[in-house]
Amino acid sequence: MGILAVVQQAAQSYPVLLIVLLGTIPLTLWACKQKRWMWAAGSGLVAGAVFLLYMTVPDRAISPSDASASPALPGGVDLAVAGSGPAAGSGRSDDPGRSKHALLEPGRFASATRLHPRFPRDFPVPRVFRLESNSGGVRGGNLTVRFRFRGEASNAVCDLRSQGRRNGWNVEVLAPHRLIFRKDDRMVEAWFSFPARSVVLDIADPQ
Repeated sequence: MGILAVVQQAAQSYPVLLIVLLGTIPLTLWACKQKRWMWAAGSGLVAGAVFLLYMTVPDRAISPSDASASPALPGGVDLAVAGSGPAAGSGRSDDPGRSKHALLEPGRFASATRLHPRFPRDFPVPRVFRLESNSGGVRGGNLTVRFRFRGEASNAVCDLRSQGRRNGWNVEVLAPHRLIFRKDDRMVEAWFSFPARSVVLDIADPQ
């Protein structure tokens, strides 16, 4: 299930590149088995080029200013301001689709610039992480937070694990890409996607 989650995150990030990559690899293997070396060389070059592009695209999504700035901290989120926007159902919007969403889910918060007001204040956010999106109910319900990170994936995993332990969280390593943090009655699951250089935090509702 963990591998499927990583593949799902990568496919959602860059589906076209992933489809081309998954298509050229078996074609290369088939051409080598049939001893069609020209086909094998051509498809192998395409697969290599797509793989390199797939690995370097996330770097371009992070601007130099984001790379040097530290991420937003949970303490900087204003719950009153967060609940006054159209997503909270109390404001008006010229977008009919957004108004409809607000009426259906009046207590939902979503942002790509500020952490959710119920994000655990004592949960670490390493400096190499940049907030990409987060959503969840303002007063209850599970939270989903997505970060991008720069640098090596192994270093990002190590930073999150070590900082979590320093903050009193019990860390369980289920796989190289999956960590579970527990503290008191709270639990946070971390899912890393190494090709996309992202991590998704699933924060269970303690209520």
